[in-house]
Amino acid sequence: MKITHYRALGLSYATLVDRERGILEGLRPLAAQSARPLDDPQILDAYRYLSVQLARQASSPAALHGQLYQRLAQQLLLVPDWEASVAFGSAAAQWPIYEDAPGALQYLSKFYRLILIAPRHGIDIESLTRRLPITFDAIVEPDDDDWRPALAQALQTIEVPRMDMLPVRSSEPDDPWNSLVDFPICTLRRTQAQPWNMSNSALDAKRCEYASLADMTHAHQRALRA
Repeated sequence: MKITHYRALGLSYATLVDRERGILEGLRPLAAQSARPLDDPQILDAYRYLSVQLARQASSPAALHGQLYQRLAQQLLLVPDWEASVAFGSAAAQWPIYEDAPGALQYLSKFYRLILIAPRHGIDIESLTRRLPITFDAIVEPDDDDWRPALAQALQTIEVPRMDMLPVRSSEPDDPWNSLVDFPICTLRRTQAQPWNMSNSALDAKRCEYASLADMTHAHQRALRA
């Protein structure tokens, strides 16, 4: 895959924000209080399930996460702590951005139109964009499970054909791009200790994989010189 062939990148939220770290740091203390403590995968599964269940009734991302904290406490047979639930709701807007993301986005914005694909449920996008050094050309915030019409509208607005946009997904199981099967796609597998930018998988049209946005940036620089 020649990543220089594309005019736009469709970046899912979790390629930029360490969402799982934010979830675990916020919910581990609660889970540890249970008579049957949850391990990390169980905490993440519970978060994903409850965020879907509570999304339509929450008035804001902070409210969603506060309600989610209380609901999980109830499921663990614990008395919900109001202050802790408010703290978890507030913290969600400040989940950590990956260290390489700001610099990589600055570089990539010189060559691509950048499109942010937000999660389907409960994320404060304004908080994220305030912390980044670039302005996205389009932000897709789906109101329901069918977010593709919103993407089509965003691409039309910035005058980029769908075939000219390269999707870039995270390795999270609920990443919006996971259902894509008929188009080249890049995956950031940040849990890998070894950079992948020199591997065959980073150049394969069906397995474009990098360890980070920094690696993807390096691969782009190599492609320009090729």
